[in-house]
Amino acid sequence: MRTASRWAAGEADQTAYLKVISALLMSLRGSVCIYQGEELGLGEAELQFEDLQDPYGIRFWPEFKGRDGCRTPMVWNGADGNGGFSKARPWLPVPAKHLSQAVDVQQGDDSSPLEHYRRFLAFRRLHPALAKGEIDFIESQGDTVAFTRREGNEQIVCAFNLGSRPAEIDLGGRSLQPLPGHGFSGQTGVGSIRLGGYGAWFGRVN
Repeated sequence: MRTASRWAAGEADQTAYLKVISALLMSLRGSVCIYQGEELGLGEAELQFEDLQDPYGIRFWPEFKGRDGCRTPMVWNGADGNGGFSKARPWLPVPAKHLSQAVDVQQGDDSSPLEHYRRFLAFRRLHPALAKGEIDFIESQGDTVAFTRREGNEQIVCAFNLGSRPAEIDLGGRSLQPLPGHGFSGQTGVGSIRLGGYGAWFGRVN
């Protein structure tokens, strides 16, 4: 099942939640894998039985609908019935909801999932610590996650609020310089980081 349907379905702001968990993924140690359509925030496609191609889904329908719901074509053009994927009928149908999330619809919209992924991947490339650095977790409460990434002389604190309510993380006396370019608006106070719902913050340790 697609990430948007598996993790964000019960959240107050699904788009904001998808942005913060993707930023968390791209800040953790290890290689980043982005499944096609995740950068658009696509949810699981609801397909009819006659549309299925996956043998598992056909065999175990409706208890298990198979893998086809997350394997529908990439949507490039919202005005095209096939999403600009093909002029011929594709292997699986393109859901109408996905057309409203197509690349050309999101392109240039700074608040869209697509532009968020582009912005954050560029931010990650600017800071090698996020891709290659060691990781040390900072104790935090509730729905928050915080850690440092270290590579060479660079040490970055990454803080995330996975909940819909504002939260605060104790910095333990660290002196930090906020980093720009990631698209989130968390703030540092005296000895703490303040995060809005589904917020994040990044700063370099002085």
